[in-house]
Amino acid sequence: MLHKSILSYQGPLSFSTIDRLLSEFKLAAQDHDISFKTYKKMISVMIEALENVTKYSDQLLCNGDRSSVFCPSCKISRNDSLIEMETTNPVKKQEVLSLRTRIDNVNRQDSNALKELYKSTITNGEFSATGGAGLGFIEMAKTTGSKLEYAFENLSKEYSLYTFRVSMHI
Repeated sequence: MLHKSILSYQGPLSFSTIDRLLSEFKLAAQDHDISFKTYKKMISVMIEALENVTKYSDQLLCNGDRSSVFCPSCKISRNDSLIEMETTNPVKKQEVLSLRTRIDNVNRQDSNALKELYKSTITNGEFSATGGAGLGFIEMAKTTGSKLEYAFENLSKEYSLYTFRVSMHI
């Protein structure tokens, strides 16, 4: 993480929580002198990343214990030149390969190839079991102009801790 914390949350995540975090980021962005252009991009990234957390997290494991490693988290930090968002959440180990494959595919693309991948993905009409078409990772890479970072850490026999990080120049 970068040195100046802008927003930090750990606990159960719902669509109302996402709305609250977006509102908190709006206020925090003003306090941290974040330009409107960067603010708009980060809002887009936040929506995509936090929706992914709600899709892939097993919310039952969190049980309201906000300090549990099974509870999702979201952090936004910055320094003089970068702003970064990091999310963590538990995922079933059977989801790991699919997530790796999709992120690695996005990371292999240059900006023109990302545009083409976006067009083909949006028009192919295929949706995953979680209801997504796979546009979120593509959209975040296009918006930030950066590679998407991720890691998986063993939590239990059935779960891994998924850490997702994306940054952009400000």
